[in-house]
Amino acid sequence: MSEVFLATLALAVAGFTLLLMPLQMPSPSKRPFMLVLFCLGMLSTGPIIFAFVPWLIQLYISLLPLLFFLLLPSLWFYHASLISEHQWRWTSALWAHFLPLPFAGMLGCAIFFLPSPSFIALFFSEQGSDERYIHLLSGAFFAAVLIWCVLSCIYVVMLLKRTVKYRRQLKNVFSNEQGKSLRWFSGVTLLVVFSWVYSLIVLALEDRLKFIGVSENGVLVLVVIIVWVMCANGLGQRPGFENNPPPATVATEQQPKKAYERSALTDSDLAAIAEKLNQAITSEKAHLDPDLTLAKLAAMVHKPSQYVSQTLSQQLGTTFFDFINGARIDDAKQMLVDTDESVLDIALTTGFNSRSSFYKAFKQFTGVTPSQYRKTPVTQL
Repeated sequence: MSEVFLATLALAVAGFTLLLMPLQMPSPSKRPFMLVLFCLGMLSTGPIIFAFVPWLIQLYISLLPLLFFLLLPSLWFYHASLISEHQWRWTSALWAHFLPLPFAGMLGCAIFFLPSPSFIALFFSEQGSDERYIHLLSGAFFAAVLIWCVLSCIYVVMLLKRTVKYRRQLKNVFSNEQGKSLRWFSGVTLLVVFSWVYSLIVLALEDRLKFIGVSENGVLVLVVIIVWVMCANGLGQRPGFENNPPPATVATEQQPKKAYERSALTDSDLAAIAEKLNQAITSEKAHLDPDLTLAKLAAMVHKPSQYVSQTLSQQLGTTFFDFINGARIDDAKQMLVDTDESVLDIALTTGFNSRSSFYKAFKQFTGVTPSQYRKTPVTQL
């Protein structure tokens, strides 16, 4: 009964989260997230159906192709709604993600309308069947599995690449990435890949590796973890650029000049803005605001956000994130040497909103941890 318990747990978490969704603030990410949870919840009901409502087994298996092929685009849409530079909306181009669904639907219908003996011969009999139709249906089901595996690889690669690009964009707008980096989503994506490989191993080898813990229970454990991580993080996750969209022209690290080639700013303009930015740090201590954004800094120097972004990229050779956090680390280094305050107090005083983000930034800029820096003689720094 452990399979039933795990399936019930996954279904309960997904169902409870779906019930809470209407109580949240409106968000473009809500509907794609609910679609993801619906797919995961339905997929996890298998052991419950097999144990308590066996007359629904044929319906459940016939729905599997649709659910699996619906899960991939739902993850894609949810991810897109979280990283969109502006409010995400449905467009006609997104229908392309549903191209495999007609094939999955026809396959599901063919399975659902199979006579009971043929259905059992197709999925539960080791002897198989001599019927030509059953062989064709078996080949179509195997083809569906292969197509889904290939599509899964493509989606995973594209999701990870899109996340990397998104994180670069965050550094042009925010001074901290807390609650926006979507590292949990990347973790879920990799976990989905692992569960897919694990499931294929279990399907191919059945109980031959059960002595080392590789079994159907392991698949359900992975499903529960995926559902739990999705619900725990997705319930409170808001789109990264919801209130602070990036400026109209933001240079990438690879093409800083090309992105601004139509700009009206001259070299002297860039130098003047750079001077104002440095004054905002040295005189007004703008970097000590833990919620500082590009828009706030641009307002302080009375320049458009795109001009500030261009200056940081072309004139100072940095990003907004590194510019602000570099100033914070400079203050932190001085405090580590001159005071006995705790590392956490120093982190909060210098504008960081958590100990972990401070440690990460400090290691990035100095190569050592704050504690190591404090213990190192000044002459060796």
